[in-house]
Amino acid sequence: METEKVIVKNMANAPVTIMSRALNFYRELPNEGMETTIDKDVFEQLMFEPGIRYMIDSGILYIEDMKMKQELGIEPEEVSEPVNIIVLNDKQRRQYMVNLSLSEFKKKVDKLGHEQIEQLADYAIDNKLVDFDKCEYLKEKCGRDVITAIRLNKQNMED
Repeated sequence: METEKVIVKNMANAPVTIMSRALNFYRELPNEGMETTIDKDVFEQLMFEPGIRYMIDSGILYIEDMKMKQELGIEPEEVSEPVNIIVLNDKQRRQYMVNLSLSEFKKKVDKLGHEQIEQLADYAIDNKLVDFDKCEYLKEKCGRDVITAIRLNKQNMED
């Protein structure tokens, strides 16, 4: 019988290590977007490790398969779209920064994990998206000053 597999993706803009001494398990995902496959029964045990659970809950590690997330208890059974761990693509990040009203923006950002908020701030910086109130809210949520970062990047380009 073939064991079920869980495909886990690194969503951080940094290397991520999945490690458990108790399970003698080690995987490194050096880049954003890299994936690894883990036996489902092993992954279920890894979920009891606080650091690994944190990486899942905060969106650093991501499982795209909704059915698998439901089986693992990461998302509720009755939903078809993620509600607990939301990962944005660039199109959605642009929509958050450009099209949403401030109140909608705050509601949606409040549902994101820390890593996703960091990536939204990075996206705003990289694309020079300056909506003062939204940038202030991002600063409140993750400590990143988007407006200052954009200004510093511009100064560095001029130097």
